[in-house]
Amino acid sequence: MPARALKAPLLRRASAAAVLLALSAPLLVTTEASAASVATWDKVAACESSGNWSINTGNTYYGGLQINLANWRHYGGLNYAARPDLATKQQQILIAEKILADQGAGAWPACAPGTGLATDRTDPYPAPTPAPAPSWKAQVLVNGGGGIYHAIRDASGNWSGFANVAAQTGDIGPVGSLADAGINGDTHVVAVGANGDIYHAVRFADGQWGAFGDVSSQAGSLSSVTKVSAVSVGSELNVLAVASGRLFHTVRHADGTWAAFADVQSQAGTLPAAVTSAAEASVNGQLQVVAVAGGRVYHSIRAADGTWSAWGDVYSMAGDAGAATDVAMAGTGADMQIVIASNGGTKQYHGARLASGQWMPLSDLAPVAGSFTTTSVSVASVAGELQATFVTTDNRILHAIRHTDGSWQNATAINLTGVYGNHYAASITGTL
Repeated sequence: MPARALKAPLLRRASAAAVLLALSAPLLVTTEASAASVATWDKVAACESSGNWSINTGNTYYGGLQINLANWRHYGGLNYAARPDLATKQQQILIAEKILADQGAGAWPACAPGTGLATDRTDPYPAPTPAPAPSWKAQVLVNGGGGIYHAIRDASGNWSGFANVAAQTGDIGPVGSLADAGINGDTHVVAVGANGDIYHAVRFADGQWGAFGDVSSQAGSLSSVTKVSAVSVGSELNVLAVASGRLFHTVRHADGTWAAFADVQSQAGTLPAAVTSAAEASVNGQLQVVAVAGGRVYHSIRAADGTWSAWGDVYSMAGDAGAATDVAMAGTGADMQIVIASNGGTKQYHGARLASGQWMPLSDLAPVAGSFTTTSVSVASVAGELQATFVTTDNRILHAIRHTDGSWQNATAINLTGVYGNHYAASITGTL
């Protein structure tokens, strides 16, 4: 088997002088190929070594492709093993790829012909194509005529059509208040059923739904539930319920079990009037809660150990927004964003509790959201932005976005095709 003049050949009849010459002037010969598939290398190995990738006959050429030590060292083989026969098949092929790119198929003059080595251009071990990064989506629920309808707004701003949830989860009768929360790509739905009990279902990341289960049978029965809220803290679902004018809290653990409902006011302090609305947000692993009582908004924090801080009057810290009718909140980074509907729903305000504990002044949203009367407001953090929905008295649902730079995208009406009846409530959450 003749050796190539200016390259360090791999074959058994190569001279030491040829090897040394190859190492000193590796770029003087035009290459014939730069890559070959594993199947092609298998054909070369079948000729060179009968396909024995661990062969060492003592002839100074080693492994399936019979690479000599000079070439093995020159092309980086020592990063894998002392000799080719001690390296894996893939490692031998990776070094052979470098030799092929530098010397061409003629480095295997006896075995390359007929294998396609000179013409193959296939990367034998291409890097896997990375899976596309998951993008944030907004999951939106609408109470239409007592039924629950679900749609998705993707990262590009496109909306899916609304689908009737009951067709997949089971019918819990005409629903009242509803809420949703994202956990690990899944969307957890909480709703008040026709019998007054609270129900829970999950829309899994693959689009399949689980059946509604009765939360009251596991966390305890509450009377006269008028409002529910939901948010994830880590892998746990936190649920608030306004019942008989008081605020209750429970947790659905990652294993699917529920903690008993606990009276928040017995731990955070008595409020001056009956609670009419409430919301919650996950901020830095803590649960922040706001409640509307007597038209004012109050704030508390549930620490990771389950203890609650005393209620603080939001209006005394962020300015008076008038008689509050509904409230919503969401965590964006280390800050808590809050939206308040007041004055019979004719006014909407936005504020924030910063990571420092300081409150931004409440600001009127009319310049960005327009003028309307809302009966229900919901907000969520989606890709770091605050997205909001407003149910209006003229049977629309508006959607608005507060960007990370603090600017707002004007509120626009959601296309509610597929949603029937009057719209009583909506909820929004973000999932990956």
